[in-house]
Amino acid sequence: MEYYTPKLPKIFIGRSREMLLLKKIALQEDARIVVVYGRRRIGKTTLIEQAYHSYHMLKFEGIEGANKKHQIAQVVRQLAQYRGEPFLNKLALKTWVEVFQLLYESVKQGPCVLYFEEVQWLAHYQPEFIAELKFVWDNYFRKNDELILVLCGSSPSFIINHIIHSKSLYNRAQYELPIGEFNIVETKQFLGKSSNREVMDTYLTIGGIPEYLKWVMKDSSTFLGLCNNSFIKGGFFAQEHNKIFTSSLAQNKHYKRIIAFLSKRRFAVRSELSEFLKIHSGGSLTELLNDLEVCGFIDCYSPYDAGENSYLTRYCISDQYLQFYFHCIKPKIKSIENNDFSSNPISAINHASYMKWLGFSFERFCRKQHRLIAKILGFSAVQYHSGAYFNRTTENKEPGYQIDLLFDRADHVVTICEIKYTEGKVSVSVIEEFEGKLALFQNKKNRSIHKVLITAAEVTDELKNRHYFDRIILLADLFAAEEGNTF
Repeated sequence: MEYYTPKLPKIFIGRSREMLLLKKIALQEDARIVVVYGRRRIGKTTLIEQAYHSYHMLKFEGIEGANKKHQIAQVVRQLAQYRGEPFLNKLALKTWVEVFQLLYESVKQGPCVLYFEEVQWLAHYQPEFIAELKFVWDNYFRKNDELILVLCGSSPSFIINHIIHSKSLYNRAQYELPIGEFNIVETKQFLGKSSNREVMDTYLTIGGIPEYLKWVMKDSSTFLGLCNNSFIKGGFFAQEHNKIFTSSLAQNKHYKRIIAFLSKRRFAVRSELSEFLKIHSGGSLTELLNDLEVCGFIDCYSPYDAGENSYLTRYCISDQYLQFYFHCIKPKIKSIENNDFSSNPISAINHASYMKWLGFSFERFCRKQHRLIAKILGFSAVQYHSGAYFNRTTENKEPGYQIDLLFDRADHVVTICEIKYTEGKVSVSVIEEFEGKLALFQNKKNRSIHKVLITAAEVTDELKNRHYFDRIILLADLFAAEEGNTF
């Protein structure tokens, strides 16, 4: 028997919590199922292979777009190679039960990892694969107390709906492990000696996706690496948009249409999406939006004092790469194809426009990282509601008005954050801008106001000496706080 031998990275960065959990699962004394999922390029395979490389492993990978017959044939071919028994290829297996029973002969004793990669392709997005796996798990696989069955996929919606929420494998020693992107500290470790600002610029542009970070590391600066792989014909980031939905959301044309619609605006409300798609604002639209959220492609946010189903709920693209693609790459696709930027890729980016876009991305980052900011400000133990502030009144008076991050705290304080992502130092002019926002803020509960500035740049001495803001949070504070969360 020749088992699968993974190719391990020279240096493994991050994923400390995930590695610890996988190691603990390996120590259990019963057969167990590990369900791993996350968007494309997130590093699921590297994590699994790093955690279980010392075990006897049989890995079977689905084929994109292939039907059940071809998926079964591919698994049998892979098994024939592992076992050195080419005659297995002559077996005309028609059901997954037959396949799983055949696999059991190779994993019925000793510490083994049976690893199914891109399980949504193997299943051809149908529940039959899991239903038949249940039968073989109950009657065969679970007899080996040292067996670890790994089901891994890059279609979170399929994994959640057809495996985790399925009655087939419910309560069968199942462990769920969603894999997200690196945080900013892990991103900095991965990139090497980059400054906090360079790391944050990169993070806001392409996110903490390991595969993306590899591409921007190939030049003297991550910005140069970004441009060289975005604005030259055949560049990785110029082509990635065509592949990003392949694994995750390949089954419905509306997914791409929603993303394309949102790409043309900072946000949209549910009624606008319903009208654009010609879909009633009910269950079908909810399912589409939930799938995109689960994959991390979009986010929704409501006023901090409104419910999740508020008519004011706004949807926006949250995936940094998709935001970057639509803002900076797509408008120049024809020029890229004509090699107009081949001699000077950096010239493809309008610096002022890019900086403004980074500002919006930083606002989204801070809203997502509200727990980190609460930790820095020292009230993480206090119950609070956080989010943006806008309502019908403010939208009528000033359509662009929004307080990007606000904390309504149980200790009768409202923390209001002004978020700035500038190159130069933040000056006292920010005070007038902030006062304008406060004037429209309806402090109905008569809370004390706690004023906070979050900035990627330094602030002028004049602003410091005014002591207007109760606290100023710099990039160094964000990195230091995140480092305290990372182990």
